[in-house]
Amino acid sequence: MMGGEKDNIKSLKASYEQICEEILDERRKINENLDRLQQNTMRELESIHERLNNSIDDDTKRCLECISKLKIYGAKLKDNMLPERTFITLRKCIDQIAAADSLLKSMIKNDGTDIKFQPNRELIQCHADCTDLGKIIKCDPNKIVSIEDKSEYNVRTASDKYKCSITGICTTSNGDLVIADCYNNCVKLLNQAYKVIDQVQLPPTLWSMCNISSFEMAVTVSSYISDALNAIYLLGVDGGKIIRKQVLKMNHVCYGIAHVDAEVFVTSGSALYEYTMDGRLVKKLYEDSTKRNRVLGVGVSPDGKMIYVTDLSNGMLRTLTRDGTVTATFQDPAFKHGMFIDNIHVAATGQVFVFVDNSISQVDTVGKTILNAISVDIAGSASVYFNEETSKLIVGFRDHDNINEFKTKTVPTF
Repeated sequence: MMGGEKDNIKSLKASYEQICEEILDERRKINENLDRLQQNTMRELESIHERLNNSIDDDTKRCLECISKLKIYGAKLKDNMLPERTFITLRKCIDQIAAADSLLKSMIKNDGTDIKFQPNRELIQCHADCTDLGKIIKCDPNKIVSIEDKSEYNVRTASDKYKCSITGICTTSNGDLVIADCYNNCVKLLNQAYKVIDQVQLPPTLWSMCNISSFEMAVTVSSYISDALNAIYLLGVDGGKIIRKQVLKMNHVCYGIAHVDAEVFVTSGSALYEYTMDGRLVKKLYEDSTKRNRVLGVGVSPDGKMIYVTDLSNGMLRTLTRDGTVTATFQDPAFKHGMFIDNIHVAATGQVFVFVDNSISQVDTVGKTILNAISVDIAGSASVYFNEETSKLIVGFRDHDNINEFKTKTVPTF
């Protein structure tokens, strides 16, 4: 009894420290954005100042040239010259006076070179309307998730040659969705109305995807063809566009992927690897080379302490510690999948989902019990994303142009 309470206190302290780091990270991001806005505004100020200053300098030079020429013509007119020369000089003098008059009029028209700063009131009001950097919520990763209403959204675009196969789903902090379409070898950005607003092509084949920050995601790309590219594509979302940021080339096939603590976990079908975000191998955490689908799906708990790996051929879920030690092995027919797929999702709030053809199993965080089985109408579940904050469960499918959004409710376990 006392041991359990001590574990709870230890876990609460770890959560507190992690949240403190996340709050500081959010503040850092805000500071970086404010620095960027300040730099942009200063660049605009410098540009306007330089342009106006150059214009004043140019007008001053032209005035001095006019004065100098008029003085020369005036001096010549005082000299005793032939009538023809006097006429020519007078004509030039009159033309110069006209040019000077025109210059003065343009200077008067452009008079008033003072500049002023007009603050971005929307930005100021946005900050004024905010009361905090985010909400602190009590998490229970073993709360049972059940589905209610369902909505379907078509995500096929005019440029798609084949039916969609959605093998990865991520979200951005502003609520947009990013999905990986395996059959069409592309990543698509969806707004909150589930309309595709951008897409980028990647090499074949897109197997899985995970968030690495609020506006960044990682996609595994591999092919069975010899000498094909095996890599992790790091993408970002900015201004309604998907940005290619970096490609981490791997020396093995890449299927499942998960991220935590600035490191990524990648499966090859027979092994689980841990890498840094710049592609350096930390260690091989687990291996089962008897078949190429024994180590395929991977998910990581939000605190990074537990790693979950799926074995498709045996219908098995293994739970590992961060050092690769297997702490639980759970075999169930519900975990068998006929397709070659990363069939696990660990939500940001810790819920663990293992999905097969047309059902989703919610597993406890220890990896030993099925808490709930969720049935979906369409066969071929290929990706799952759960967001407890919005109470939505999103499911993508193989060989299907629609994704499903389920409204959910959660019930504590007792």
